[in-house]
Amino acid sequence: MLTLVEYSTEKLEKAAALSELAKRTRSYSANSTKVALVVPKTRRDDLRWLRDYLQTRTDNTPFIYTMDKRPEKELLTPHSPRGREASAYLSFIVDLYDNLPEYSIFVHADPDQWHNDLFGPQTSNTLPNLRLEAVDTMGYLNLRCTNDPGCPAHIHTNSPSQEDIDSNDARANFPRIYKDIFGEDAHVPETIGGICCAQFAVSRARIQERPKSDYIRMLNWVDEKSIPFVDNYGVGWVFETLWHVVFGMEGVHCPDYEQCRCDNYGWCGPLPSGQTLTPIRAPQKKELSQR
Repeated sequence: MLTLVEYSTEKLEKAAALSELAKRTRSYSANSTKVALVVPKTRRDDLRWLRDYLQTRTDNTPFIYTMDKRPEKELLTPHSPRGREASAYLSFIVDLYDNLPEYSIFVHADPDQWHNDLFGPQTSNTLPNLRLEAVDTMGYLNLRCTNDPGCPAHIHTNSPSQEDIDSNDARANFPRIYKDIFGEDAHVPETIGGICCAQFAVSRARIQERPKSDYIRMLNWVDEKSIPFVDNYGVGWVFETLWHVVFGMEGVHCPDYEQCRCDNYGWCGPLPSGQTLTPIRAPQKKELSQR
């Protein structure tokens, strides 16, 4: 248990880290920033790890969103208090749409995440190994490669369970949800599957393949409080299910685990079979990483 002095010192250190991060956000320039790190946080979250990670990465800029009902000073405020990280992610895209850096990486605030599956749970170990060339080439990639949960099928839009129907669950209303998010003319896939959950990287070019109005419509849906079958948690869950579709992938997007490790992080083998894989490469583009 922390002593009073230790607690006070830790509290001051956390506040100082936030102040440093907020200062970097205020000095943002798309011309000098290669990577935006978008991080929603609550008051309990400690972002000293992010401050430390960014010490030597002058071309990375943090965008920290306060997610509490009583906003934290100096931090960014999402357009809607609903939807957990979805509101922060979409607010960033809407606000920066015409002034985005080359890459945007969306991560959770806690330094340890079970989503991180290759270099241990610490996000600060995952990020420096990410191959930005893979983001260039694919446009969107999940930071996780293990495809359970989420793959090969997470939602069967036309065949919800009786339990979901009886409880008026979001799964039983997914065709309606899908059209509300993507527009009335959108084709609703019969099956939706993708790697869990909500930590991913997207290129500027891929974000801008959709008009800004699409993201505004999504953000308006997040803020809609009258939807009977989606609460605050449910809004976040819906977008966890759909982020890969938002950023241009097919309804079912389940990369091969070994190839994902190779493409995303350069971990290409040799595999137990003796095979060594080849990572995806952008044409005539040098190797890029967060190192």
